[in-house]
Parts: sequence; structure tokens; C-alpha cells
Amino acid sequence: MSSENVELIQRLLGAYLAGDEATLSSMIPPEAEIHGAPGLLNSGTYHGFKGFQDWISQWEEAWDEVSYELPEMIEVSDSITVVPAHVVGKGAGSGVQIDSVFGWLFEFRDGKAVRFHTYPTVDEALGAARRLAGSE
Repeated sequence: MSSENVELIQRLLGAYLAGDEATLSSMIPPEAEIHGAPGLLNSGTYHGFKGFQDWISQWEEAWDEVSYELPEMIEVSDSITVVPAHVVGKGAGSGVQIDSVFGWLFEFRDGKAVRFHTYPTVDEALGAARRLAGSE
């Protein structure tokens, strides 16, 4: 696995969790594609840092509590990595508990996150990553 991709993902997620918008905006260029697959509460496609903010605000509004565990990352190509993201949360208002593993797809170019997709399953993320990498 490319240690550079792992470091970039950790830096990006660390900045998100810390509320470090300066780092996030420097890592998410205007052409970046942020996508939530159909079936997710924040499905749709957004672009750039502003798009990331809009997309993530929908996710954050849904939860009173949420935590993330990121087990082993899967390198699909030099630029594309899939992260099985174990998410545990409690719904805002409803109190509904979630304990699921989503598939997060990251693509980096020149140290920037040019693609961040979220899928309901790791298998869906891997399929999309392989198509993007031309290996399927």
C-alpha cells in the first residue's frame, strides 16, 4: 500500500475530525468530486470544498453521536484507495442506532483529494474503484 495515500487519508480525516477547514480546503480542490451513492442519506454529487461542506453537513445533521473506525485500507491503484469505514452512531431526534461498515473511495492527484465517494458497502466501493482504475 502506498504510504503516501494512507498519510493523505489520515491527514484529511484528521483535519475533518478536528474541524481544520484550512487543511481541508487546501486538500480538496475545486474540481474534486464528492459523491454519496444512492441509498445513503446524503446521496448525490458535489464539487470542491464548498460541495464537501454541503455534503458533510447533511451527514452531520443526521447524528447526535457518531464515531469512526478505519481498519485496513485497500489500495486499488497508485492513486485510488478504498477504506472500510466502521461507523457507529445515534440518530438525531430518532435515537436510532447505526453500526455499519461503509466503503469510502479516495482518489488523490498531486497530494489533493480529487475524488471522495461513499458507498453503502465496501464491495460497492471496490467495484467503483476498479472501474475508475480500469482494472475491471
